[in-house]
Amino acid sequence: MKSIQLRYYQRLAIIGFLFAVPVLLFFLIFSVYPMLSAFFYSFTEYDLVSPAKFVGLTNYQGLLSNADFLKATQVTLRYTFYFSPLCLILSFSIAILLKENFWGRDFFRLLFFAPTILSTIGLATAWRIMLGREGALNAVLGINIPWLTSTEYALWAIVMMSLWQQMGYYVMIFLVGLQSIPNEFYDAAKVDGAGIWSTLYWITIPLLRPTIALLVIITIIQCVKVFTPMYIMTSGGPAFSTRPAVMLIYQNGFKFWKMGVASTMSVVLFMTMLVLTIFQLRLFRVGKEA
Repeated sequence: MKSIQLRYYQRLAIIGFLFAVPVLLFFLIFSVYPMLSAFFYSFTEYDLVSPAKFVGLTNYQGLLSNADFLKATQVTLRYTFYFSPLCLILSFSIAILLKENFWGRDFFRLLFFAPTILSTIGLATAWRIMLGREGALNAVLGINIPWLTSTEYALWAIVMMSLWQQMGYYVMIFLVGLQSIPNEFYDAAKVDGAGIWSTLYWITIPLLRPTIALLVIITIIQCVKVFTPMYIMTSGGPAFSTRPAVMLIYQNGFKFWKMGVASTMSVVLFMTMLVLTIFQLRLFRVGKEA
């Protein structure tokens, strides 16, 4: 009887593995293989045509004095510094409001989430038109700000567009986290005479720590690999003030045919994101007691 049960569970395991094989192959071909290839080509001089020539750590040493890479890294850091806190604070505030039961709540939830499912290319094109010198925003506000042609405003213009598109996703995640908090905690706080800010500080935020940690990591990753809005709205200008690291990688690899240099930048970017993710997980102590 036991041998029959064993064979039965073995067949189930084999069937389950066969169903997982397509996903594993997809992951290996389109994720693991390109990652390993980038790591290999980062030690070579490669132009996509000639055979790769091994150059050791030359590409990595060159990044330290590469003004374009340092400038692109600075742009990426500035974008992250602007977008991430604003997105988290605004989406958290909106989620708290949308958690309450009021007429039209579902409509407003849909309204905030809708932009996240739209095409980034289409939205970036629409915002590029709207933020022109004679665009809708300047016309409505009665101002004449060169949003996309000024080094002072261009990055902020892209941040505005990204917030409008992506904030609904973070609102939904915060809503799920807020709804998972038992009402008994809030009822006990009311009995003890706790106010709104005390309840927020001592109950809501501590219990949302795993959710906040997840969204902080997601925002950092999204900011580090940002590309489409900047490529469509400003093409990295003016004066490369909106050219992030990913756009520079793309230009080196497919415009200047310096795939070795591009791979080196990709590896550095990946390691940076890995270190930041580990640091944030330790900072929030996800999965551990405070």
